Order: sequence, then C-alpha cells, then structure tokens
Amino acid sequence: MDTQKETDILSNFGETLSELMFDAHLTPEALSKAIGADLSVIYRYLRKEQLPTLQRALAIADLFACSLDYLFGLSHAEPHMTYRPAPPFAERFRTMLAQHGQTRYYLAKKTQFSAQTLDDWYHGKRQPGMESVISLAEHFHCSLDELLGRES
Repeated sequence: MDTQKETDILSNFGETLSELMFDAHLTPEALSKAIGADLSVIYRYLRKEQLPTLQRALAIADLFACSLDYLFGLSHAEPHMTYRPAPPFAERFRTMLAQHGQTRYYLAKKTQFSAQTLDDWYHGKRQPGMESVISLAEHFHCSLDELLGRES
C-alpha cells in the first residue's frame, strides 16, 4: 500500500471514529473501557497517529454497529446491516483463498506479502495489521466485512 493511501486511511479512520463517538455521546474514556484499550491508544486513534489492531477494529465496528469499510473511509454510505461476529482470521483467509482458487504461493507472487507472513496467517500464528487486511480486501475485490466474515 502506498504512503498516501496509508495516510488517507489513517485520517479517514480518525475522523470517522471521532464522528461516531460524537453521535453516540461516547467519551474517549468510555470507548477505552468498552474495547479494552488504554486511553492513550484511543487518543492516538483520534489524533490520526495509529490504526487499530484487527481485533480492536472489529470491537469498534461491533460497538458502533457499522461496517469496517465505513469505519476506515472505504465506503461513505453506511449500509444498515446486522453483522455477525467475525470468525478467526485464519479460517476466513483459507476460505477466501479457496473461493478464489488461489494458493499462498500465488498470493505471495501477486502481492507484497512474504510467503512466511501468508503461512503465519493461514495457520493462525499471527493476525494481519489493518493495512494488510485492506490490501487483501483489494486483492480479493471484496469488502473488509466480507473478507473477515462479518457479512450475513
């Protein structure tokens, strides 16, 4: 992912989170408690300095009942849907590879991800960062929620 796109996603996330908190009358302290994050982390999100981990992004999206695409500024319209709890990432990653008839080797050749990174995700040894999740959704031409199994 290029630097400008990363900056845009970081900025969009911070702005959207701020708007969602304002609309819900939720303080940074309350958000911190609700998602189990240090208050300093919440302020880094709001200052557009840091993206959340995958687990925290899911917790935020679940808390506000919004799509991950909306949360990260990849979609401007907020669809009114009910989202399922996301299954383990490794499970969804294997499913997406199978649905698209792709192997980890093919994905390594077509993306910036190393074979080791893909293997770690495939076997559930590590979780991808949000930048990687967004890149994978672009590669598979799907929404973040579809990639992560939240769509009903």
